[in-house]
Amino acid sequence: MAENKTTLEPRWLWYAVSFILPVVGIILGIIYRRKEAPESKEFGKKTTIAAIVGIVACLIFYIVWLFVLGAAEWMK
Repeated sequence: MAENKTTLEPRWLWYAVSFILPVVGIILGIIYRRKEAPESKEFGKKTTIAAIVGIVACLIFYIVWLFVLGAAEWMK
């Protein structure tokens, strides 16, 4: 008998995709947080968190990169 799966498997892969491509994580979060099953809501919450962490990490990397470029330019 087939089981009724409410989330995508393997979950860790979707968390990684959500971190690397935040738009995908936000879309998955919106879709799965609207479902009734508690495991779906949890999956949607975690993909949204992974997307937000990915955005923050990208912003931090960008700011650090600007400082490195600025320091390199200043040292010329």
